[in-house]
Amino acid sequence: MSDSRRRRKATAAGVVVGAAAYFVTLLDYGTRLTRTASGLGFASNFFDLQARALVAGHLWVPDRSLSIEGFIERGHEYMYFGPFPALLRIPVLMTTHRYDGRLTVLSMGLAFVLLAVMTTRLVWLVRDLMYPDTEVSRLEATSMAILIALALGGTTLTYNASLPWAYHEVYAWAVPLVIGSMYWMLRVLRSPDLAAIGWLFLCALGAVLTRTTGGWAVCLASIVLAVWLLSGRLHRGRRHTGWVVLVAALVALGAGIAVNIAKFRHPYLFPLEDQVFTGINAHRREALAANGGTITGPQFFPTAFMAYFRPDGIRFVDYFPWLTLPAHPAPPYAGAVIDQSYRTGSVTAFMPWLLALTVLSVPVLFRPGVDVGRRMLRVPLLAGVLVTGGVMAYGYFAFRYTCEFVPALVLGGAVGTCALTHWLERRPRWLASGALVVPAAFTAFSITASMVTGYSAAATTYGGPSLVSYLSHQHRLSPDAQSRLITTGDDGPPADGFTDEIYIRGDCDAMYLDSGEDAQPWLLVERRSAVVVATLDRRARAARVQIVRIDTSYPSSVWLQTDGRGRARVLLTTRIGTQPGQWFDLLEPRVVRIGVRDRPELGYAEISSTPGGPVGYVPTTEFGTDGVSRPIDLEALSDTGRGADKGIDLRVEEGLTPPLCERLRNGG
Repeated sequence: MSDSRRRRKATAAGVVVGAAAYFVTLLDYGTRLTRTASGLGFASNFFDLQARALVAGHLWVPDRSLSIEGFIERGHEYMYFGPFPALLRIPVLMTTHRYDGRLTVLSMGLAFVLLAVMTTRLVWLVRDLMYPDTEVSRLEATSMAILIALALGGTTLTYNASLPWAYHEVYAWAVPLVIGSMYWMLRVLRSPDLAAIGWLFLCALGAVLTRTTGGWAVCLASIVLAVWLLSGRLHRGRRHTGWVVLVAALVALGAGIAVNIAKFRHPYLFPLEDQVFTGINAHRREALAANGGTITGPQFFPTAFMAYFRPDGIRFVDYFPWLTLPAHPAPPYAGAVIDQSYRTGSVTAFMPWLLALTVLSVPVLFRPGVDVGRRMLRVPLLAGVLVTGGVMAYGYFAFRYTCEFVPALVLGGAVGTCALTHWLERRPRWLASGALVVPAAFTAFSITASMVTGYSAAATTYGGPSLVSYLSHQHRLSPDAQSRLITTGDDGPPADGFTDEIYIRGDCDAMYLDSGEDAQPWLLVERRSAVVVATLDRRARAARVQIVRIDTSYPSSVWLQTDGRGRARVLLTTRIGTQPGQWFDLLEPRVVRIGVRDRPELGYAEISSTPGGPVGYVPTTEFGTDGVSRPIDLEALSDTGRGADKGIDLRVEEGLTPPLCERLRNGG
């Protein structure tokens, strides 16, 4: 088989496996191209808002449109994400409003195409720089196919695909843009023509306009590349191209600085004290005060190292999905006062083979006397390492941040794979062929781990029917193990719950899942609906009677109002004011039924009446001053005496038992 054919077959096999893992996760095992990470679409519309702002000729977005993520500067609201993903949306948004807030899946899918193209080109270029005068063997082609599958489907990017919102979309683009920059750095080093320099500029510009850490890293590495070219040690007759590379790197970096200054009056930092979240979260303010007004610094390195590299940064359990993130958020070390921390899987546990290959690449590239091709590989590897500097000194910890390590792992993985494969080719055939079982097994593990943790994240983040489906699968696939997670009680969820605990309150009045997160410890899975039946006699006069009480910090409630002239309506009172329903006539037998139906995926309960129809929604979750989100109790009220003297008799009818709760409680 020819060299080129082996390359094509290896590339196709790796891309198919990696793409299958990524897109199955991105579509959440379905076909919804416009799905969002949460029921309300929070953070899935940020780049759409930014795109429309850019079309209007400015960087600020509508006030309060970013919720807690907005930064208030000079009377306007800005988002800290770079504008590149927003620029890609403009052609669609200029023609229709139909897809506002529903383009994230398509954007992340397009980003994967770029990832696949740049990753495959990078790994083969690495191979050719390391072994330029040898044909690709069957063993090497198989090794490269496994590596490509691992790089495309077995990293945190696949986990990120489970949640199509801005936090993950920015990484979907940042990683391939950095990898693309690394590829074009090598092309420039090998042959510094204007076309290669132009592509390097475009990738670096895209990276710096997507995520600051990646953009600055590739621009600084490009400056190092320019200095190398200017020295004349690489291409003595083409030293002048170093100036072109230098200008391209500085222009790309300058563009990123200009955008950040226009928004925040700083070359690269964000004024966290001006973020909406800081104003409502006491712990954020405490963290800023303890760290001199910032949450960036070397004091966070020990915590970051333990969060992102601890060997036990994964958890194996005896119930579906059998492997998941650690049970608790990453704890602080060395006395660091951190901002936010979430359950964080480590690079070591989720991407062990890529990490091992990258460690192997260090002596391969940096030992004395290596050839010029391997010395070239040092520059993009330096860029990949620089990318990680931001998260290693940042007091905010989440699994998605391990994406920062992916570019270095891809390049290091390519170097390690090539070196290991060529070492094996000098060994007996049975040993060389058998050795492929190891990378294949690790690749299957990393892909599976990324997919199943992504499936869990999609279910717990979206909630409602997705969470019910997730727990139903758990019950069907591991009923005995799940039964040990179920606890019961008559009050709300306990303060000392354990991760993955399923708590049933009363006679299936409500069911909750312990998420293990500090920011949202309990998730409402199901709650029994209720109906308040109001019977009004002919003497009913103009009055308001409370029929549902919502246990929010600001008094929220549902009221039945009559006008004394044979009409009634339902009123909702919440933090944002009073929302009245439509007036309706009281027909015989003068009975009004007010329904309360929970929508956990929205964080609200739907209120409707018969007659009258839909009225609106009342909140069923609330953030406290400590920044923790908790489910809220709803209490349907029967006749308290105030209704009777107004000619209104009230009684409460319980709704049907939530089906999943009943099944889990009865073990059926």
